Amino acid sequence: MQQPARFLQGSIFKHVITMSATNAIGLSAIFMVDLVDIYFISLLQNSAYTAAIGYASAIIFFTTAIGIGLTTANGAIVSKYIGQNKHENARQYVAHISIFALLLTTLIAAIIWVYAPHLLQAMGAKGEELKEAIIYLRIIVPSLPILALSMQMSATLRSLGDAKHAMYATLVAGIVNALLDPIFIFVLGMDLQGAAIASVLARFSALFVGIFYVVFKYKMITLPRFKLFSLDLKIISSIALPAMLTQIATPLGNIYVTYEVAQFGTEYIAGWAIIGRVIPVAFGMMFAVSGAIGPIIGQNHGALNFARVREVLIQSLKFITAYCLVIALLLSLGQEMIIKLFNAKNETAEIIRLFCHQISITFIFTGITFVAMAFLNNLGYAKYATLLNVAKMTLGTIPFVTVGAFYYGAAGILYGQALGSIVFGFVALFLTHKVMNSVENRHREENNDQSSTS
Repeated sequence: MQQPARFLQGSIFKHVITMSATNAIGLSAIFMVDLVDIYFISLLQNSAYTAAIGYASAIIFFTTAIGIGLTTANGAIVSKYIGQNKHENARQYVAHISIFALLLTTLIAAIIWVYAPHLLQAMGAKGEELKEAIIYLRIIVPSLPILALSMQMSATLRSLGDAKHAMYATLVAGIVNALLDPIFIFVLGMDLQGAAIASVLARFSALFVGIFYVVFKYKMITLPRFKLFSLDLKIISSIALPAMLTQIATPLGNIYVTYEVAQFGTEYIAGWAIIGRVIPVAFGMMFAVSGAIGPIIGQNHGALNFARVREVLIQSLKFITAYCLVIALLLSLGQEMIIKLFNAKNETAEIIRLFCHQISITFIFTGITFVAMAFLNNLGYAKYATLLNVAKMTLGTIPFVTVGAFYYGAAGILYGQALGSIVFGFVALFLTHKVMNSVENRHREENNDQSSTS
């Protein structure tokens, strides 16, 4: 069933809103369940459990980022072929990207499962929180290939412009997780293990829904052609590997921040774990925009419609700025409600207040960076996106966080991370404009050469 390249016409702002909103609903369902997880665990009145989730989540965030990075290749390649009306090529790449994702994430999951104790200890986990974090992580990590494959199905649907059914996959996973959480945690008395098992079953449900729409509704996947796989793998790797490096830079930076926070005790780690679950729910639309605009950029880039590509950038930045301002205001007004909801006290409550009242507004610059990296990846400059994010999570995180921790303690860690985000938000915007000018000028010169030759 061939689908038209629907992003070549119509309001860019409407496309950005529609794709982002549907993507955000699906993502928020997953993130909300993560928030519910930590809410249920907080009811057990054991800060070691909450801290264990904080440590394990830093590594799970890393594995999820790998899956997200792999979807960038899908959005960049598949949406471009759809924009060029080459649906058979698109179907072949969906199959080959999915195989690549499955093999790579299986290897990564095995490595993390084996070295889980060493990784968690290196982050500062010890005692009961270490023991619980190892169990939690070792239950969830083997399902990474399932998560990666379900992400590929959703990415394929978004490349087709069908954000609604991509949303259904993640929404179903969120519902499954929310229903199973209280049963496993409280009814069966499995505590953190129950939360982990519920998350694994939710990932399987997302995969089943995604496969149904991709395979049976659109027939957008074909049997792999192994003779062509090695050739396609070079193209896939040229986008996927830099995109993965781009994505994992963020969780690696987060792991370092977790390590620094751990120096100030379990109460601060518990607060950091709660903040880590609030951020994706509160700023879900921000995360969604970066993934949602890829197909819009890809289709118009494939059709060489650069005026519309520029319009995507303008509308995305307007939207992300307004959205982050509203969310920061709501978090500031609702900070005491959040503290009460999670039974936070002392240092745990202190760090939550700091984030809600002062740090949250700086996420505008994080959103700008996400939008910029989406453009770099989809315009064929994936390596630039990688360098940008790696620089942000090293030069823009480690020095700022280290100095902040030294002079201002745990609060300084958040201040330092925020300042680094502001600096690199401006860097990302400047780099994106330079790349867009370069791409447009290159195609203009190619057209002039063709005209003079003919």
